[in-house]
Amino acid sequence: MESEPNLNELAVIFGRVRGHLLTEETVQHAVDLLAEAARDLIPGATGAGVSLIHHGRRTSTGATDNLVKRADELQYELSEGPCLSAWSTGQPARSDDTTAPGQAWAQWASAAAAMSVRSCQSVPLIQGRTTFGAMKVYSTEAGAFDDTTERALTRFAVPAATLLSHVQTRETPQQIGSELSTALQMRDRVGMAKGIIMAQLGVDDRTAFRELVARAERDRRSVAEIAAELTSGPASRGADSR
Repeated sequence: MESEPNLNELAVIFGRVRGHLLTEETVQHAVDLLAEAARDLIPGATGAGVSLIHHGRRTSTGATDNLVKRADELQYELSEGPCLSAWSTGQPARSDDTTAPGQAWAQWASAAAAMSVRSCQSVPLIQGRTTFGAMKVYSTEAGAFDDTTERALTRFAVPAATLLSHVQTRETPQQIGSELSTALQMRDRVGMAKGIIMAQLGVDDRTAFRELVARAERDRRSVAEIAAELTSGPASRGADSR
């Protein structure tokens, strides 16, 4: 079983730099944790990454594995790709199949396909009016992501951007630790809620996630709110007792 991110360790690191700008070490730790959380949150993702970008150049990057790291590096080497597009336009960008003809980022898609990367979803990291990075998930399967997963990753990027924007500010360890904790708790709640829906409806992981998002949109509430309701209600206790 994979270990959960150690929030206490992160709080200690931030405590060492209280009242100062975050160091490269602490920023690296934060982007690594958030990349892992994004991978675990999005169905179909085999890897994920987070990049902080300034004037088109990365200032820090987190990746869950070497395949993600190399796929990201290719975007900067070739000056094209879904990550750079999400950052430059402030809008989500997706590649459904890197082997399909007529790619928006032809050079990157060809190189990524050669590495077995078949699809990618990227969303911008925005704080106020500033887009300062991108969060992305990769898959070795074509068509792994759709509008549902795009919306989920976009929602997850909001607390991630709030946390990472503190790279240029002076904040207390408690504030930063709380924001990261909130982002990771959302990931865990959504995972539990998907499990409950899978048990209730007898469906797979992706269908359960789509049902969760559909309920949120129907009730005009957030996915986090629906997930919290499911995991604290009678259905959750019933699932736990089985």
